[in-house]
Amino acid sequence: MKVELLDKFGNDLMVINAARVSYGKSKEILDEKDYKLIKYLVEHKHTAPFRHPQLQFRIECPIFVERQLFKHQVGITANSLSGRYVDFSDKYYETTTLRRQSKSSKQGSEGDLDRPDLIEKMNKHNLASQILYSELCEAGVAKEQARVILPLCLETQFIWTGSLLAFLHFWGLRLKPDAQKETRDVAAEMLRLVKEIPGNPFKFTIEAFGL
Repeated sequence: MKVELLDKFGNDLMVINAARVSYGKSKEILDEKDYKLIKYLVEHKHTAPFRHPQLQFRIECPIFVERQLFKHQVGITANSLSGRYVDFSDKYYETTTLRRQSKSSKQGSEGDLDRPDLIEKMNKHNLASQILYSELCEAGVAKEQARVILPLCLETQFIWTGSLLAFLHFWGLRLKPDAQKETRDVAAEMLRLVKEIPGNPFKFTIEAFGL
């Protein structure tokens, strides 16, 4: 899996000025009073100012992770690689450890399952799917139809663009322990990249949201 931060628009100052425009005011330099204002906005759920900054990512991940990410739609738009037009059957997410099914309906998995024989069977299954897909394409079957036999661990890629608020909400949910591990890994990498933007432009906001 791979995550790239392609672009960003705005910063904490944009959030502050979006909030202060109600009083016809604006600022050019942040100070500690602005951090207190951001905390106040978060605590009292005045979230509109956080919709103004934008983030854009390119993400490569297996389809089963993409499906989890795409559950987040409000304030976010996506464009994905299309299996109708290109052959992207040559890259698969490789499972290295198995997890036990959780006994709680609130969590998908818990603890490891020591079954290397099953991992080997999974890898063979993926290879068989890849070979059959190639045979179908070589026989002249349309890619949009041949792809139906490909597994959910097939790697895809997409560009994901949305408001800062939308991604803050996403991180608040998908970084929780009960989120699927592979989805947590993508979410954590996205947040890391944002925190490492030179100058840390969203420092106050990210801290106020407890991230």
